[in-house]
Amino acid sequence: MQFFWPPCDLGGSATLQLNMRLQILIITLTATLALAALCPAQTASRKGEVDRIFAGFNTHTPGCAVGVAERGTVVLTAGYGMADLERNVAITPETVFESGSVAKQFTAAALMLLAQEGKISLDDPMRKYLPELADYGAPLTIRQVISHISGMREWRPIAAFGGAEEGTFVYTNRDLLQMAAQQRALNFDPGTHYSYTNTGFNIATILIERALGNGKTFSAYTQEKIFGPLGMTESRWRENFRTVVPRRALAYGPAGQGYVQQTPIENIIGAGGLLTTVGDLLKWNENFTQAKVGGAEFVQAQQKPAQLRGGRTISYAAGLMVIRTDGLREVSHSGATGGYRTWLGRYPDLGVSVAVMCNSAQANASRLGRETARLWTGGKAAAAAAFAADPAKLQALAGLYRKTRDNTVLELTWKDGRLAAVGSSGELKPVAEGRFELGGGEVRFEEQNGGPVSLWMRTPDDEVQFVRVEPARPSKGELGALAGEYESAETASRLVVALAPGGELTYRIGRNAPVTLRATFRDGFVTAAGGSIFFLRDAAGKVVGLSAGEARVWDLRFARLR
Repeated sequence: MQFFWPPCDLGGSATLQLNMRLQILIITLTATLALAALCPAQTASRKGEVDRIFAGFNTHTPGCAVGVAERGTVVLTAGYGMADLERNVAITPETVFESGSVAKQFTAAALMLLAQEGKISLDDPMRKYLPELADYGAPLTIRQVISHISGMREWRPIAAFGGAEEGTFVYTNRDLLQMAAQQRALNFDPGTHYSYTNTGFNIATILIERALGNGKTFSAYTQEKIFGPLGMTESRWRENFRTVVPRRALAYGPAGQGYVQQTPIENIIGAGGLLTTVGDLLKWNENFTQAKVGGAEFVQAQQKPAQLRGGRTISYAAGLMVIRTDGLREVSHSGATGGYRTWLGRYPDLGVSVAVMCNSAQANASRLGRETARLWTGGKAAAAAAFAADPAKLQALAGLYRKTRDNTVLELTWKDGRLAAVGSSGELKPVAEGRFELGGGEVRFEEQNGGPVSLWMRTPDDEVQFVRVEPARPSKGELGALAGEYESAETASRLVVALAPGGELTYRIGRNAPVTLRATFRDGFVTAAGGSIFFLRDAAGKVVGLSAGEARVWDLRFARLR
């Protein structure tokens, strides 16, 4: 670069000022040139670190695509592993995946845009547009649905107890509306608790079409209002799973030493079912800064966490989670459907956005995404505060605890100096007297007469009580007394409970294979999948029915027929 001095003498003062300006210009240009030389090296270094994060995926495995944007500019995209193992097709940044629950923010956005147009109010009852739903007493609103505080039951367990679980029938959104209409109870009064459920988001697509009233489909509306304006050219809803989609990755799960296909076979959208790329998801994330769709008020409203009726603010907003990770504000959502795993996160205070889409059920997209984000945010995973707890007190906490809302159990064991939860929950790490960290939540114990009687598990969205119970070892005669037929109008099915030749209690629905029940506490049982069956007795002690429960369906009742 050349610099030219002026051809004439400007005088002492003017010459000094010019020299100073030129020196500043030279320093600035030197720094800029140095930074320009540094950026490729820095980018290459970060790319190497991203390669390390995704090193578990190769030409013999399914894998992931990742994209990173910084202050609106895409700074990295990459693909790892295979999109199609049978045809030897590699994953690239342009590979199309299914989003899982990351789709919920788009359905929530469509409802909010519709409200912005004056066609609905978010405080309208769902029944205003979906009169098929039962009257539950307290109004169940659209706003409650998009924040998972509606109390609506998850459709998948309902379908399973109806004898046609996920993967055995090609469901549509109208099937799910019919299923929801059969429910005569909610998990809780709307607005009083948080319970994640897909049902409301699925049937909201039908609500949108009815509110539009012009024959326009949900897919067409989102294309017109969201995907088109943002240039999300690779995004569409999976309305028909048989549709040929260029560059789509198949989904896989583990099977022995290899893999088996786990691509969803269903035609339901809204809660999931969005086909898209990491590049398109980064474009959507940028809208929360630029507000091209909806405007500033709209993007702020979608990121506003919901509030429970008692006044508690939770972390879930409108199809988005607003939390703190590594001490930074994070707006994100994960997704899982079939063998697809997705995570889309944004750190608004730093202008960093990351999208991860995988076609492996073994991939932890959230972990991969956050590890990638740390390369740009500089954040570090926070370590749990160390606290020296009395081993004798920890050992006394071991035992069996029943979750009061759905009769599932939490079993705590004491082994090798560690208090741990059986299953995937992991170790309870002491953080204070009587308080522990477990899987991102906080556990506290309540004691009476010197012994633990219950524990409370607190998450950013809710607080759940577990009561200590004595483990049950029912005799063959006691198990046999529970055998019989049980029926529910809410699933239009019968459960046949029987004592198997091996001495274990089972239930069977229609022609499906029997499900083995493992005794937990008196009249309580769990399945291998983690659900519960609790037998109900009248005042005389006679078994009159049962309650099926799990995290997203708390108390599904079956009456005993014989």
